Amino acid sequence: MRILLAGTPAFAKIAFENLLHCAHTDTESLTLEIIGLLTQPDRIFGRKKELKAPETKEFVRSLFPDIPIFQPQRIDTHTIESIKALQPDMILVVAFGQILPQAFLDIAPCLNLHASILPNLRGASPIQEMILAQPKFFGVSVMQMELGLDCGAILGVGYVENCGENLYTLSTRLAQRGAQVLWGVLKRLRTHSLVPLEQNNADSSYCTKITRQDGLITLKNAQEVYYKYLAYYGWPSVFVESGLKFTHIVGFEAQGFYKEGEIIKILAHSALIGCRQGYLEIASVQPPNKKEMPINAYLVGARLQEGACLL
Repeated sequence: MRILLAGTPAFAKIAFENLLHCAHTDTESLTLEIIGLLTQPDRIFGRKKELKAPETKEFVRSLFPDIPIFQPQRIDTHTIESIKALQPDMILVVAFGQILPQAFLDIAPCLNLHASILPNLRGASPIQEMILAQPKFFGVSVMQMELGLDCGAILGVGYVENCGENLYTLSTRLAQRGAQVLWGVLKRLRTHSLVPLEQNNADSSYCTKITRQDGLITLKNAQEVYYKYLAYYGWPSVFVESGLKFTHIVGFEAQGFYKEGEIIKILAHSALIGCRQGYLEIASVQPPNKKEMPINAYLVGARLQEGACLL
């Protein structure tokens, strides 16, 4: 089966990597021939303004150095004709990052791996929203792509248990589980033993792209702050009005009532910081325009002791 991959971030790279592992280790006689990659353009990244390639590009280059890699600013006629010339049997889309036009979807059957149980949480940030909601299980869906936002018929779903992970570790597990589901779908499509399930649009919900402002917190509820910390781990992180980031929150206690930002107790490697309801155990922080540091070092430098206010 001639496969064009379409995806950009680490989630897509992990999914593609595990899909190829499934294909290599499975005894079924389904062979995947990777014929190209469609991904986003290289972007300027970090304070040093260095040009950074998408993780999928680096991954594909390491395994398939001779296949074409397409990085258009938008999907135009030239891109579509170039991909048509490759004659893909299937296009696998994972977090590509652009709306795909109908002319692209007409090239070959397009399957999309989405990090939620559709039609719940269509859109750009389903993993973050699932972490904020804290269900017992998280899930992924594989769907047939059609014009519209994550609205195609469902071909397969998979679940993982909620183990209290942050965005990074949960994304990894969901990408791995998604690859397994995608591999199962490809095998069943080959034998024509799969009946697509149309989504019920009446049950749909949506999530939007995360912005830096989503990381702004107030210390009203310790549990809510902690789940935001898990959901926005890495970027945008969680930070208070002064710009101070909480880069490592060990855990929280939901009970008790305190002043917002009250330094309840300074421990050997962390500090207990009060919220209006509950408290947080914080191990490290990052002041504006400075490097991350242990909270104990920050408190010493700021001359803050137990009973003072962190904010």
